Amino acid sequence: MISVIIPAYNAEETLGGCLAALEAQSLSRDRYEVIVVDDGSTDRTAEVARACGVHLIRQANAGPAAARNQGAQAARGEILLFTDADCEAAPDWIEQMLAPFHNAEIAGAKGVYRTRQRELVARFVQLEYERKYARMSRRERIDFVDTYSAAYRREVFLTSGGFDPLFPTASVEDQEFSFRLARKGYHLVFLPQAAVYHRHNTTIGQYWRRKFRI
Repeated sequence: MISVIIPAYNAEETLGGCLAALEAQSLSRDRYEVIVVDDGSTDRTAEVARACGVHLIRQANAGPAAARNQGAQAARGEILLFTDADCEAAPDWIEQMLAPFHNAEIAGAKGVYRTRQRELVARFVQLEYERKYARMSRRERIDFVDTYSAAYRREVFLTSGGFDPLFPTASVEDQEFSFRLARKGYHLVFLPQAAVYHRHNTTIGQYWRRKFRI
């Protein structure tokens, strides 16, 4: 069993697309579960999740780190996959993310962002990611895993304490966790074929606010 965990906060506009993409995976549906952790949303996020028939967990607003940890505790899978409520997984995303785990030495893996957007700023944002991916693809091991497309062995995740819930918002909680694992000697790998699609910022103002968390 594989568990896909999605933290969601006021995500009613994007969650449906995220879950539809996960229902359309090339991997047989009986091999994975989808868990949505509603992080105290005030919109219809929970209703969208229920309508899609996934496992819904609700918590008071505590941030995405705490939400992902809740999902991991409830998960039945030996491998935990993480993505975000504003991402839509490519049809082979789960299979691509699972591929390296046939090697018992692999503890975690990171996939990539893609975008279908044509706006100039969005294409520039994607180019920044592509440059980072080009550097990572030359490395046998990585120490930097973003949770928009991430996988960990559940045992490693739980015994290492999961994401630090002291991060109250989406910031560097995913990076901090992967750095922690890398320091312990766990083998993390980059998977350039494991893609999720994302709508990047389309204005300069949005871009700078996101980049520098203004």
